[in-house]
Amino acid sequence: MNMVSYPLVSVIIPVYNGATYIAEAVESILNQTYDNFEIIIVDDASSDNSLRIVNNYESNKIKIITNDYNVGVAASRNRGIKAAKGKYVAFMDSDDVSAINRLLIQVCFLESHPEFGLVSSHFVTFEDELETGKRSMKKLPVDSYYIAAALLFQSVICCPSAMMRVDILKEHNLFFNESFKVCEDWDLWYRMSQVTKISNVDEVLLYYRKHGGSLTKKREEMYRYKIMLIQKSFLDNGFDIKELFGVDYRFKGLAEFKEFTSVVSQLLEENGTTGKFVEEHLLSSCAYVLYEMYKLNVGKLGYVAYDDLRSSSLFRHMDIAIKYRLKNYILGKWAKLKA
Repeated sequence: MNMVSYPLVSVIIPVYNGATYIAEAVESILNQTYDNFEIIIVDDASSDNSLRIVNNYESNKIKIITNDYNVGVAASRNRGIKAAKGKYVAFMDSDDVSAINRLLIQVCFLESHPEFGLVSSHFVTFEDELETGKRSMKKLPVDSYYIAAALLFQSVICCPSAMMRVDILKEHNLFFNESFKVCEDWDLWYRMSQVTKISNVDEVLLYYRKHGGSLTKKREEMYRYKIMLIQKSFLDNGFDIKELFGVDYRFKGLAEFKEFTSVVSQLLEENGTTGKFVEEHLLSSCAYVLYEMYKLNVGKLGYVAYDDLRSSSLFRHMDIAIKYRLKNYILGKWAKLKA
């Protein structure tokens, strides 16, 4: 492989009190089949042995940045990006494990597809220990046009297996939003999708550890930021839906949910004139967000909201298992009888 196809990759690993797993994460990069990389470890004011563990590595590939105080994962990743010397930056979390050929496969993809600015991959979740923990395969979409539409309302990129072009980040001033405590990665992927094509490699390149400290446990916080990003997507496409939600980021009532179903349909129809997205992909994305918002709000609205969901032209395009269609239908009818 000549130097033209062998660019430097900067792998950024933020760590905060990650002493238990940081060595496994770092070594999964040091053992890569691809050799031209640097590892930038950003210690976010850890109070455990994380910093001492990474300082024990004598590899000249490792650069350590220490934050004076805890600034969070978004700001730590941004510090890593600004310090990166590579043509590409790749992200890793301090408790995950990269497949041995991850960097090679992603570099080859980006080198042979200059129109793409970001690529991640499928991943496998595992509980606690890689060799013995329960595993689950997570497949992500690979079609870039589908991904562009999906990113309106959900994250379909795996952050700790993401690799991107540094020049695109700098040209468009694309960094993680440091005010976001969660969903900061989805926010960045969405903004990147406005300026470049995005894909996922059709292979498993990361093993994602699930444990008690995972951000996925912070459900209410995740919900709030998720709604904020969905609202932003609608606003970017000409629809202001903020007034439909209360201070709890739930729909104010059934009338507001019904209006939301109408707005989603309008967004789909509007695309017919703008052609911003492939129609079938936006159809799928709109069907997803409508059912997702129903599920997230049914506790407040009650199952009577299912009638409004079923009245939407998008209902038949929703990915709902038969047992849940039947359950929601029965509960919806029962709710109307009680009303």
